Amino acid sequence: MRGERMKIKVRSNVGRKRSSNQDYADYFTNQHQQVLFILCDGVGGHQAGDVASKQTTQFLGERFVQTEEKFDLTNIQTWLKEQIEAVNLYIYETSKSESQLEGMGTTLVAGIVVEDQLVIVHVGDSRAYVYKEGQLRQVTEDHSLVNVLIKTGEITKEEGQMHPQRNVVTQSIGVTPDVEAESNLIPLEQVEMLMLCSDGLTNMVEDAQLLEMFNQDRLADDFPEKLIEAANNAGGTDNITVILASEFSNEEVSA
Repeated sequence: MRGERMKIKVRSNVGRKRSSNQDYADYFTNQHQQVLFILCDGVGGHQAGDVASKQTTQFLGERFVQTEEKFDLTNIQTWLKEQIEAVNLYIYETSKSESQLEGMGTTLVAGIVVEDQLVIVHVGDSRAYVYKEGQLRQVTEDHSLVNVLIKTGEITKEEGQMHPQRNVVTQSIGVTPDVEAESNLIPLEQVEMLMLCSDGLTNMVEDAQLLEMFNQDRLADDFPEKLIEAANNAGGTDNITVILASEFSNEEVSA
């Protein structure tokens, strides 16, 4: 995949039940042609989740673009940790300073290719998946109440899909003054395609259907729209946002 032109698609949809879109996603390229993907989902039930998701994405993206150093596997993990702590405090303090923004928060999932690794970092229940040779693998673990219940054996994964509190996250950006992001390294040789997504997709479309869609449609120009359509056809109870990236290279990108 080295030397080829990276393909990136970002799509977001309000869904069929929500009146506003609290998701926000974008990607940013620094002067060394490294690309940072960011997807945020304003925490459901809180005010101004759309503000939190957009500000978090732009805060991290602007700092990434302004940083002059070329990232390697050591400094990128340190940088991500520091910047996530910084944006968390920024969103938290902003929510305290403006009454209409009180309690706002957002999930975060971000990815960047550095050297021969895909670095993924997340807070909350927005997910990262990697696809390779007919296998679709979730590489993040939800910071959610339902995931805690699944891990402790109180409910099954299938029951979690329909749990009334499946949107409750155990941590998010901006709700408390401290946050602890989780990071993962995936060898680039294991990645044909990366998908970052909000739970508006994964709460509606089960992994088996996602895998079938990847196997059949991943090369289609309208693949992200097909994913959104599947979520909406299943009920579209939440905003739906996806970032798809493939043909990874640090040299150049194409939308």
